[in-house]
Amino acid sequence: MLLAASTFYLLVIFGVMLARGISIEPQWVVLALLLIAVAMGRGGQFIKDWAPFLVLFFAYEAMRGFAAKTGFAPHDLSGLERLLFAGNLPTMVLQQNFYDPHAVRPQDVVALVLYFMHFPLPIVVGFIFWTRSREHYWRFISALLLMSFLAFLTYLFYPSVPPRLQFPHQVHWVTDETVKKLFNNYYISPIYSHLNPNQFAAFPSLHAAFPLLAASYAWNRYRALSIGLAIWTAGVWTAIVYLGEHYFVDALAGLIYAAVAALLVEVGAGRFRPPRRA
Repeated sequence: MLLAASTFYLLVIFGVMLARGISIEPQWVVLALLLIAVAMGRGGQFIKDWAPFLVLFFAYEAMRGFAAKTGFAPHDLSGLERLLFAGNLPTMVLQQNFYDPHAVRPQDVVALVLYFMHFPLPIVVGFIFWTRSREHYWRFISALLLMSFLAFLTYLFYPSVPPRLQFPHQVHWVTDETVKKLFNNYYISPIYSHLNPNQFAAFPSLHAAFPLLAASYAWNRYRALSIGLAIWTAGVWTAIVYLGEHYFVDALAGLIYAAVAALLVEVGAGRFRPPRRA
């Protein structure tokens, strides 16, 4: 009963925020989950377990903005993309066939929702893990943060240009255009906007990596959830390419970073796990 009520509660909260054009940021998601934890009688434990994650996550976000100011020239990955797709750019192919700059189509809204759920999804999945096993939650969150900081190092030394910036006259910035067509007074929290996200933090794509990592950690314990997350991941990969935010090679790199982070965390967890008593 509590699970069903919690799910409905989150859907209402996120639905209202999206409908009003409010960016769903980590602090709002964690605050919503805190209320559920309080209802479960685990409010104090939630604050203890989730506060370090929030501090580290916001530290990562602040540094991601700093990475844009180091002076390294951003790289053009369109050549590698064309190499993989026989001279074509999937972003242009998708937009030419499915995007109408003068109207909002269903695929635009779906892609936008998938894109804006970048932060809420892994946090909600982490909360599901936390309700059943704090140890499993910590392993997932550790892999999530490790992956994010490995990506930050890449953004710092190897920034890359997304399709919408590399080809501004040929690729539509569908995210921005759709938001402007849907919302006249789009709002982004000052807390988040002051973090100055890096527009050249494209390779690897954490939009592609977050749901993939969540799906991998759900596989052994929550098989149905993992399959759903895998389908969601496929949708996100399509959405970020269609929106002009990432190349497909950015998503492939996200897969590699997710695998490396999970491997390092799991190896470390196995190495430092206390031996079982006979």
